[in-house]
Amino acid sequence: MQQCLPEELKALFLFESLTDEQLAQLCHAGHIEVFGPGPVITEGDPVTPLRVLIDGELVLSKRAGGRELEIDRTSQPGVYFGARSAFSPVGHDRNRFSVRATRPSRFFVMPADEFGAFVKTQFPMAVHLIDGLAETAEKQHRVADERDRMLALGQLSAGLTHELNNPVAAVARAATDLRGRLDALTVPLMDSEFDSAALTFLAAAQADVVAKVAATSGRRLSAMLASDLEDEVCEWLSSQGIADAWDMAPTFVEVGLDCDWLEQLLPGDDRPDWLPRAMTWLRHRAEAELLTHQLNDAAQRISGLVGDVKQYTQLNSAPFQFAEVGALLTSTLRMFAGRIGAGTPAEVITDFDPSVPELLCYPAELNQVWTRIIENAIAAMRPFDSGTLTVRSRFEDDAVRIEISDTGSGIPADVRGRIFDPFFTTRPLGEGTGLGLHLARQIVVNRHGGELFAVSQPRHTTFVVRLPLRPAPEGEGS
Repeated sequence: MQQCLPEELKALFLFESLTDEQLAQLCHAGHIEVFGPGPVITEGDPVTPLRVLIDGELVLSKRAGGRELEIDRTSQPGVYFGARSAFSPVGHDRNRFSVRATRPSRFFVMPADEFGAFVKTQFPMAVHLIDGLAETAEKQHRVADERDRMLALGQLSAGLTHELNNPVAAVARAATDLRGRLDALTVPLMDSEFDSAALTFLAAAQADVVAKVAATSGRRLSAMLASDLEDEVCEWLSSQGIADAWDMAPTFVEVGLDCDWLEQLLPGDDRPDWLPRAMTWLRHRAEAELLTHQLNDAAQRISGLVGDVKQYTQLNSAPFQFAEVGALLTSTLRMFAGRIGAGTPAEVITDFDPSVPELLCYPAELNQVWTRIIENAIAAMRPFDSGTLTVRSRFEDDAVRIEISDTGSGIPADVRGRIFDPFFTTRPLGEGTGLGLHLARQIVVNRHGGELFAVSQPRHTTFVVRLPLRPAPEGEGS
């Protein structure tokens, strides 16, 4: 502990306007202490005295996943922390971050209650102004942030509803159609329309149908090839005396049943009288099998969407964990599937480097970063007839680099320096809060120790996010 000298305080920007009497009062109440290298204050501990850096170097950090994430580093004389709660009701009674000295550092130290009394006595109007500004700013941020989150939630809900509508409609349609096919399959068997030979034929044919539907699932024939095959099958069926051959042929072709298969199933020239009824039954069986596959495909799409939502929201996941950046970006893009191209046809190009290792991060928060950047990209491309959204990731100098590019209108040069400012927006009134990119930058820089910046020109804008693989552990870089 060293004695404080008024002229030493006078050299600091915090105290440069004080009178000699005020400086003497501070020196009488405070003293000089030397810290480090090592911790000065710890996040979560009670706020105690005011500390003002005279000389040295400090690192500010926040605890994340059991490690310390560096958020700032400074050697600026006059930077201070602590004791605001002594004179302001919006101050915090516990440290919101940790501070450590990277080398021996000298501080002016003054008890919180005495500093609070000094400020209230010497500058009462300033205290009231600070309180009012701080409370107003905090309310504005809270209300605007809540509105921004509700807008994002509404957009996510709309996109999810759109994406779920198609597979849900497919399930309902397939279930209704399947009920009719099951009736058509059951009635002939219950009415004993087939003898033992016919039943043997149907059993063998049914096994082939099931196998072929499974083998051809996802196959897409060209229109010309499908038409040629349908003509061949229709001609064969007609030659066997089957009246609705034209209606039956497309189903057989779709499941992979061709003339060669039909000839092998019915060798010889004799055709039994039950053949038309058997082919009708077989057609219903093939359609039923196709419908079960449609139900399965729709169910898998719904399951996939639920998985994407869980990935996007990180439901039931630890807030701070290892995550694959490519998977986070993919889940976010899927949430936008219903909006990308709505009004403006947009091509999405992804290029994720498979060698990028998992990142120690807040996955749900990073998904919000991608969301806000992609929202801006979609809005920028909306005035044009077409657009391209390109999302890339790669490994770069012990960090992951993510680039999100669009072919929209670009960011005007006169506002590029303000796009990350809170409440700044170029969108029409009611369409944005002006907090999206500001919050995105806070997440990238403050929560992950990374970088977020934009490079823009007309018809090409790229937002670049650089994220260190892991937060620096305590003591690293000292």
